[in-house]
Order: sequence, then C-alpha cells, then structure tokens
Amino acid sequence: MLNPQHRPCEICGRSDWEIVVKNTLASVCSDREIVDNGVPLVKGMCRNCGFVYTLQSPLDERLDSYYQASYSSKTQNSAYDYINYAAGDSFSRTLNQFVLSHEYPATGRMIDIGCGKGFFEEAFLAEYPNWRVEGVDPNVRSIDLAREKTPDAVFHLKKFRGADFESGAYDLVCMHTVLNRVPTRVFVREGVDLLKTGGIMSIEIVLLHQAPFELYFADHHSLLFEEHFLALAEEHHLELIRKDLQGSLSRFLFRKVDSIGSPHQEHLGRSGEAMKRRVKDMVAAWDYVFERVNRCKAQGQRLSFYGAGTTSLIILTQTGFPKEQIIGVFENNRHKIGEEFWGLTVREPDGSMRQSDGIVLGAGPDAIPFMRERIGAFEPVIYYGMPIGTEAILT
Repeated sequence: MLNPQHRPCEICGRSDWEIVVKNTLASVCSDREIVDNGVPLVKGMCRNCGFVYTLQSPLDERLDSYYQASYSSKTQNSAYDYINYAAGDSFSRTLNQFVLSHEYPATGRMIDIGCGKGFFEEAFLAEYPNWRVEGVDPNVRSIDLAREKTPDAVFHLKKFRGADFESGAYDLVCMHTVLNRVPTRVFVREGVDLLKTGGIMSIEIVLLHQAPFELYFADHHSLLFEEHFLALAEEHHLELIRKDLQGSLSRFLFRKVDSIGSPHQEHLGRSGEAMKRRVKDMVAAWDYVFERVNRCKAQGQRLSFYGAGTTSLIILTQTGFPKEQIIGVFENNRHKIGEEFWGLTVREPDGSMRQSDGIVLGAGPDAIPFMRERIGAFEPVIYYGMPIGTEAILT
C-alpha cells in the first residue's frame, strides 16, 4: 500500500508534504458528524505549491460506506438546506440561479455527478423541460428524495466512474460539492471526458481561503485555493466563463475547448510561497481560538455559541468545552432550530445569548459580518479570523 506521504500532489505532481494538522481528538465531518479518531486526522501541505491533502483520516477504511449511508444531515427531508449568508439565500437556490444565468440550447443532455436530493435537476428541468437529465450519487436516501422530487430525471444510485457513462455525449456536466471529497484530478479529467467540445461544466467547490474549517474535516480530502483550482481547470482545457465566490462554496462555469493558454499555471508557480504562508496562518489562527476558548473553560466562564455548524463543532471537539458552561446554542437557519447540538437544543437568537461571558461565532468568514451585526456592540466575541496575506485578523 502506498505510504500516504508518498502520494503525488493533485496539482503539481510532487510528493513532498509538510504536516500542518495532526489531530488526535475527535474529528468533524462537513455535515456536522463527529468521528472518534481511531487514528489521527493528518493534513499535509505540498511544499511546492501549497495544496493541502488529507494524508490520513479516521474515515479512510469506511469512506465509501459513509457516503452511501448517512453523510448528510440535509437528507432528513427534501427541503432541508443551509444558508449562504453572503448571498442572502439558501445554497441550493444560489447555485441554481448561478448555473441558470447561462443560456443553454432548447435540447441537450446533462449529468449531475453527486446530485444529492435533486434540487438542481428540479430547477433545471423547470427551465429546460426537453433536456435529458441524469444524476448520480452513492447515497441511498439522497437518490430516494431526488426521484421523488424530480421524477422526469434519471438517477443512478452508484459511486461515479467515468467509464460507466458515454464519453463526449453531454452538453452540461455538473460537479457540485464533490471535488473536495474525492481525488480531484481524476474526477475533473473523467468529467471533462464526458463533455462534448463546447459543452459546459458547472463546478461548486469549497476553496480553502473561504472555508478554513476544512483543515479539521475528516471527509474533505482535497483542500484548494482558487489558484490551484483554476490551474487544474486550464490543464484540462476548461475555459472560464464566469465565477461567483460568495459564501463558503464557490461556483464556476467553464466551457470545454480544444486548446487554452496557461496564465493560472504560470501564476501558480509564482504564488506557491504565498499560499503556503496562508495555510500556516490559518493553522495559527485555529490554535489561537482553541487557546482562548480553553482559557474560558479553565476560568469557569459561560459562553454562548452562535452558529450550530461545523466551525462551532470544531471548536467544541478540540477544547472539550462542557455543555454546563454553555448558555445556549443559537442559529438563524430555521432547519436547525430544535436540533440537538453538543447535548443542547438549538434555538433562535434571543436576549439570553448576551447574558454570557462571551459569544463564540461559529461560522465561515463570510457569515461573520452578519453575526456581528446581529449581536451589536456586545463584547467579548470569539471567532475564527480570516487570514489576509500573512496576517490573521483576530478579536
């Protein structure tokens, strides 16, 4: 078996990794599951280009079964979704509006790799009813919900393999929230192979500079900056049409072309050192937040947690902050109200949140301004500050 530290980088192909995170405590998955670490979660950074990869995860021996069974809390019901605070809408509607802002022919063929519950298929067929629409996903519950939501589409319950589908047959290939979970290079190559020349590829991906919580995810393996992603796209003859970077998920539309220049590949070689510094800043920023919450824990202070998401869970699992010292867990997303989180019931923000010794803002960088506005002049506030350049902005 290949030593994970000997695996080639998904972007530049080198096999020289620097360990940036080695977490022996419980790990968090992208949809708020907590996984006990039978083995440490290890994140390595490519010493050449700054790409970050999960070299070891407690899910390694059961990742396929994890995705097949219960990887997403959003499968609780057909409507459950998360909020894109930067766009002021749900993530599914933000994605649908972005992809459908492009004009497509009246007929065509589309495949959505990692289709989930079929939100996108439903929206696309409403606009283009004469298209042949397919979705593929390994999760049983997701496919059941997708078939119920969009009966006019064809859904495949399976793990995606490009060889299972017709090469060069599709006018639109979608990979939404997939590429962080898989060997990125392989999936991009196989997705592009399904496209006709001139066809469109729609990709929604988590970029590391917008989602630093990825450094503690057990189920996200490929952690990229925008520079990495665009260089990889160029390598596979994908010409950028438009992009939308609002929120912790970024959206891109590409066109498959016969040949393309390589400005991002050239830029990548010059920006590797800057990206490596940014990764180290992110790790240092996490350490700062953990240290500050641990100090509150040791002093017996009571905290409120605003945001029932992965950022709060990362802070809680890495500090073991006791629920007896938590005033409450608060959330604006109506789908999360009433759920159990760290042994407490999630509720809407109210006056009790401000009765604590401090408020922890558990969210990605784009949601922090919204939360700061909601809590007003209250201090102290603890949150993960977004590194800009080589500086970590921290309260």
